[in-house]
Amino acid sequence: MFGNFSRHMPSACAPDRFAGCLPNLLFASLILLAAIFPIKAAWALAPRSPEPGATIVIRNDRGGSVRQRYYEIQRINRLGQSVEIRGSICMSSCTMFLGADNVCVSPETTFGFHGPFRFGARLSAAEFDEWSNLIASHYPASVKTWYIHKARHQSFGISRLKGRELIRLGVARCR
Repeated sequence: MFGNFSRHMPSACAPDRFAGCLPNLLFASLILLAAIFPIKAAWALAPRSPEPGATIVIRNDRGGSVRQRYYEIQRINRLGQSVEIRGSICMSSCTMFLGADNVCVSPETTFGFHGPFRFGARLSAAEFDEWSNLIASHYPASVKTWYIHKARHQSFGISRLKGRELIRLGVARCR
């Protein structure tokens, strides 16, 4: 399917000259990543369960696309599903599950919050505010205020809250 790459390799990529081959290896890696990520994105758009009223358990979710998470939460709410956030972490866009109509959290789960960003390009001030407000709209009022005034300004770090802190702020505790 891919043919014989060796005939297309410059002599600098000969096996005894690995260092000269590095740019080609990096390019091949980027092509491979481009092939993999659309599959991941398609998976993320698939509902976790198509069953109305199902319980969706979120465990150790590191986040992802805010746009995709927004649509996933809309689907969950439309199907009348409940969300249990358990596991050790819920980072980045995972925290938007706090906006599900029926959600609970484990006291031991660590939630990580940061401001919106786009890979490869800086957000304008208007875009930053727009995406920040979309994310914050998925939080209870007390968390929303904290996010808008503090956590969204984290561009290189993460502001963390334990589930027990969210429970004190009014989020339901999972039983």
